Amino acid sequence: MWSKALSQTHSELTAIPENLVDTIWKDRPAHQYQPAHVLDEKYTGLSVSHKLKMIRDEMKKIGADHFIISPLDEIAWLFNIRGSDVPYNPLLISYAIISATEAALFLDPNAIASNELSYFSKNNIELKPYANFEDAIQRLQGNVWVDPRSTSWWVALQCDSAILIEKTSPIVMLKAVKNETEIKGMHEAHRIDAIAMVKFLQWIENHWRDGITEVTAADQLEKFRREDARCKDLSFSTICGFADHGAIVHYFAHAATAHTITDQNLILIDSGGQYFEGTTDITRTIHLGNPTLEQKKHYTLVLKGHLALRHMPFPRGVTGEHIDALARAPLWQAHLDYGHGTGHGVGCYLCVHEGPQRISYGASGVALRPGMMVSNEPGLYFTGKYGIRIENVCEITQDTQDFLIMRDVTMVPYARRLIDVALLTDQEIVWIDEYHRAVFALLEKDLSSEIRDWLQSATQPLK
Repeated sequence: MWSKALSQTHSELTAIPENLVDTIWKDRPAHQYQPAHVLDEKYTGLSVSHKLKMIRDEMKKIGADHFIISPLDEIAWLFNIRGSDVPYNPLLISYAIISATEAALFLDPNAIASNELSYFSKNNIELKPYANFEDAIQRLQGNVWVDPRSTSWWVALQCDSAILIEKTSPIVMLKAVKNETEIKGMHEAHRIDAIAMVKFLQWIENHWRDGITEVTAADQLEKFRREDARCKDLSFSTICGFADHGAIVHYFAHAATAHTITDQNLILIDSGGQYFEGTTDITRTIHLGNPTLEQKKHYTLVLKGHLALRHMPFPRGVTGEHIDALARAPLWQAHLDYGHGTGHGVGCYLCVHEGPQRISYGASGVALRPGMMVSNEPGLYFTGKYGIRIENVCEITQDTQDFLIMRDVTMVPYARRLIDVALLTDQEIVWIDEYHRAVFALLEKDLSSEIRDWLQSATQPLK
C-alpha cells in the first residue's frame, strides 16, 4: 500500500536494518522478564492441541504452508499462556510460526518457568529464542500466511523467499467469539469485580469527608479488587476524575494535581481488573451530595441511551455501526453527543480493548455474533465542568432464532440520586428496577451486613 502510494510521487520507502530508537536510547534499562504461566483448560475451554488443529484446518483451506503470528494477544490465546511483559495486559513478548506439523514459539529463554516446560513438549510446541525469529522467517518457503493488519513491514520483508498470503488471522474471530467456558468465566469475573466495586461505592460515600483525592480513591478501589486473590492485576490504569477532570476522557490523576473529592460535583470512575476467569471494564458516575437538575438531566439522558442499546433486539448480520445511534438518540434529541465510540470488544483474561467488533460511527464491517463481549458506554463531557459515562460489559446472545440482543455482564447499581425519573418511560423504569434486583440477588450473600444494607438501598425500586 505504501509503495503504491509513494510511487505516484516518484518516491520510495526504504527499510533500514537498525532500530533508530535503540541507537539513541543509550541508557535503556534491560527488560525484566517474569515467567509466564500456562492457563488451565478450566478457564480456556479449549486445549492448545485443539486450537492448533483449528488453525491448521484454516491453513489447509487456503493452501498456506506456514502461518506467522505477531499480535501478542493472539499468541497468548492460541497457546493458553499468559505473561506480564506489558502493563495491565497478561501478555509475553513473542512471535509464533505454525506449520502443518510444527509449532514454534519465539520468546526469551527466561520467560517460561522450568516446571512449565513439559506442557510445551507434550503438545509438540518448540520453544526458541526470540533472537532466532528473524533467521527463521528468512528461511520460510512456500505459501506463508500473514495478517496484513497486524504484521509489520519488517516481518514481510524478511519473507522474500516465500509467497505471502495476506488474509485476516483466523485467531481474530476465534478469540472474539468466546466459548461456553470463557462466557461463564467472564460472568464470574464480573461478579467478583462487582463485589469490589460495591465495597468501593459504599466506602467513598462514607469516607469522602476524610480528604480523599482522585489518586487515593483509585488506590482504594485497587485495594478492594486485590482483596480477592483471583484478581491478578488491573486491566488498565484507573480513571478517577472529579468535576472538570471527569470531562477528560482518558484522564490520569497525579498526586500533585489531583482534585480532592467533595459532595459538590460529579465523580467519574472508569476501571477494571484482570482475573483468570476474565477481564472487566466498568464506568460509574456518582454524586456524593445533591446534584443539580442539569446534572440529573444529563446523567439520565446518558442512561436512556445505555438502556436503549442494551435492550434493543437486532437481526443477525448487524454490525456495531448499525446500532451505534441507539445509544446516541436520547442525546441527539437534546442536541448533545459524545466524541468516542459507544463500545469495544473485551478479551477473556487478555486485553481490555479487543477487536474486531466495535460499536461506533466508524465502519467495522464486522457482524456482532453470539459469544462476543462488547462494552456499552455512552457519555457526555462538558469541558471545565464535569463528565458522565455509564459503562457495562455485555454479552451478545441469541434473543430469537433470527435476532440477537445484549445481556449485561457487569452487575453494579446505577447512581439512583442522579436519575431524573420524570425523564424515564415506564419501560425504562422497569428495566432499571429489574437490573437492580438482579444485582442485589447476585451479590447479597458475598457482602458484610453493612455493605449489603447499602446495596439494598442502592437497588430499591425507583418508584
